[in-house]
Amino acid sequence: GLPSGSQSDDKMAGSVQLSQGTCHQGTLRCPYHGWTFGKEGRVCEIPSEGPNTSQASTKKQGEVIPCIEQDGALWVWIGDPSQKSMLPSWRFPEYKNPGWSQYFMITDFTNEVTNLVENFMDVSHTVFVHSKWFRSRRLIEVPLLIEVEKGRVKATYQQKNDSIGFAKSILNPTSEPMVHTDEFIFPNITRVDYNFGTRHFIINSQCTPLEKNKTRVYTWICYRLPFIGPFIKPLMQFYTRKVITQDVEIMENQGANLKRDRNFFSGSHFSNTAADELHIAIEKLRQLGTQDRQSVQQIQYSKERLFWI
Repeated sequence: GLPSGSQSDDKMAGSVQLSQGTCHQGTLRCPYHGWTFGKEGRVCEIPSEGPNTSQASTKKQGEVIPCIEQDGALWVWIGDPSQKSMLPSWRFPEYKNPGWSQYFMITDFTNEVTNLVENFMDVSHTVFVHSKWFRSRRLIEVPLLIEVEKGRVKATYQQKNDSIGFAKSILNPTSEPMVHTDEFIFPNITRVDYNFGTRHFIINSQCTPLEKNKTRVYTWICYRLPFIGPFIKPLMQFYTRKVITQDVEIMENQGANLKRDRNFFSGSHFSNTAADELHIAIEKLRQLGTQDRQSVQQIQYSKERLFWI
């Protein structure tokens, strides 16, 4: 369990974030006054009381939030404790699998979850926001299959001659046909896969809202590149950070404009074309989920569309 502070004692932990504290021999120490909490959230040491914390003080109890460590990350259940599952429902793709290189990136965006999810799955913007870094405009027609089922929106692109960034030289030196899929997992996860035969590149993003129009994104990058994978990690980290920084900038641009929109707090409306069917599907699930989470799992349909990049 993770103690989060007390609801009945204003002085407990100084009302600061215990997540910024330190761990020592199975306890968690507050960064403000050094109060130390055990696994059950009970105070076990108050440094200002001297070497022997009083018995009355050790009865102070912080709120305990269910949590578990999985795939090198701490997962916290912030809903009804009686509804928690034993393990998180999502696993990081290929975590510690032999032959795969992997790393985390944490990025703050000035925008909200729905717009970020759409951005991470949007191919059209890559030829403008990431021009020459990720994809250049080639005026090619791309058939797209969109499948909505069980709270997921999956996009499969049928353009085998497409490529990303330095794919020709590093990701795909033998010019294998690229299989590209994007997937949204309700309510806040995206997974993007690029497959080049035996080579594979995955970008998995989880969006955590911090406040209205501010979101923290935890990005899991993993790739399988025989022989060279471990040696090019610094290059991959530089490259993906550059691309995400470009997304941060365009999302800040959009977020600031939406905030000025008089419909911002009631849900802004975008103008769409048939090529935006993927965004329409994501928005439908996100909007419906705020009213009835169970009904999101029951929506099922598929559509085919064409767009140009």
